[in-house]
Amino acid sequence: MQIDEYDILKIQLQQQVFVTMDAYKGQVFEARISKIYPLMNERSKTFLVEAQFTKLPPKLYPNITFEANIVLNAKQNALLIPRAYLCNDTAVITNDNDTIRVVTGLKDYNNVEILKGITKETILKKPAL
Repeated sequence: MQIDEYDILKIQLQQQVFVTMDAYKGQVFEARISKIYPLMNERSKTFLVEAQFTKLPPKLYPNITFEANIVLNAKQNALLIPRAYLCNDTAVITNDNDTIRVVTGLKDYNNVEILKGITKETILKKPAL
C-alpha cells in the first residue's frame, strides 16, 4: 500500500486494516500492518507499507486491485449513521421533516459518529440529492 506523507505518522505495526477487492464484492478481509518502509517516494510523496491478511481470501492473483482502510481510531458503543444522511456535515433530517443540528466525531467512508443532537431512537430520513 502507498501511504501519503501526511498520514504516515498515524501508521503503526500491527494496526488493523480492512481490505475490499472488486473480485470479492461485498466481502471485507482483515489484515494487519506488517512492515513500514522508511524511505519516501520523492515523486509520489508516499511511503510503502505492507499488511498481511489475518485470514487469507480463497484465491489471490498478482496485481489484483484492492482498497485498504487502516483503522486509526475505534470506539465502542458509538452512535453511527450513514454519511449520506448528513446535511452539510452539520445536520440531519428526521422522519417528521425537522432539521436537527448535530455534532460529529469519527468518520469513515460510510459512517459518521454522532456526538450530540440525536439519540439512537431518532428516526432519520435520507436527504434528497
